[in-house]
Amino acid sequence: MDSTVFLNLGDAKRGRSNKFIFRYDRYTRYTMSISVSIKVRRELVELADKMVRYGIARSRSHAFNIMIEKGLSEVLKEVENWEDIYKRAEEMEKQGFKLRHGGLSKLLEEERNR
Repeated sequence: MDSTVFLNLGDAKRGRSNKFIFRYDRYTRYTMSISVSIKVRRELVELADKMVRYGIARSRSHAFNIMIEKGLSEVLKEVENWEDIYKRAEEMEKQGFKLRHGGLSKLLEEERNR
């Protein structure tokens, strides 16, 4: 079920009011976002960059939204998990294993044909 919320934000200095429309449905939380500039610790920016590098977030902005929604401790656990996975993969490559992305369907098909 879709619903629309009209939010009326007044600008007291200029005497104007701006109307923003937020649509909420079962697939998206909102369709309009507002930019906010904040100062954060360097560690949080580095964490956001790691989240983007490991594919947890699409962008820094998305990473900060995830941090706000899930909480910092939950995000730290997930990033540490992915760091561990990448370290293990590097160790396996050093030991001579060949790592490839994709091809799982082909391997499963070959195994089923045996």
